[in-house]
Amino acid sequence: MKKPGEVFADASVYDPGIEAIVPRYDELHDAILNSPPHDRSEAIRVLELGTGTGELTAKLLTRFPESSVLAADHSEQMLVEAERKLETFGDRVELGQGAFPEDYPDQTDEFDLVVSSLAVHHLDEGEKKALFDAIYDCLNPGGWFINGDVVQFDAPHLEALSGDMIENWVRSKGWEEADFMDEWEASDDYDNPSTLTDQLVWLRESEFEAVTSIWQYYNFAVYGGQKPE
Repeated sequence: MKKPGEVFADASVYDPGIEAIVPRYDELHDAILNSPPHDRSEAIRVLELGTGTGELTAKLLTRFPESSVLAADHSEQMLVEAERKLETFGDRVELGQGAFPEDYPDQTDEFDLVVSSLAVHHLDEGEKKALFDAIYDCLNPGGWFINGDVVQFDAPHLEALSGDMIENWVRSKGWEEADFMDEWEASDDYDNPSTLTDQLVWLRESEFEAVTSIWQYYNFAVYGGQKPE
């Protein structure tokens, strides 16, 4: 049985599958990677929530060559793929299995940066608020949280427009969306996106500063905030 975040029944097809169903997937990752204020030479400690197959993790470790990353995901099969992909980085990366906000962040650890990609939208409103509080608590002063995720529009016509955009994107990859979902055994049963506006408000309620939206393409957005120094 798939868990939230296991978009595809077979984790080994996640990478090509997600690029075929998430428009500008690499651009979303670039926005996350370009947002932290840290220099490349800094030995920063990073927590990644919902690491999946480790695609963003590998990019983080490459972008910040002195960094170390705790990469957490609740899916064992995703972590198997991530372990294979991240083997070359050695002890700079630690994989952890568990859910968030229940298991991660662990408040006994402290981080300079927390990132997530296409994972937080599986949480309901209360869980998102609890997660933002927990992330704030685990960050060192001056640390940042950056999230790239699916967001919801309040306006029904914009939700419909986003749906059409995704259908066209999938079609540009040579698929009809229904055929794609069937062939790849994909699922969006656990999707529970919130509006970008709400999430920016919740970050402020968790006492983050410099809360901002950094990048957006239809219903995909990168946003975040800083813990005061």
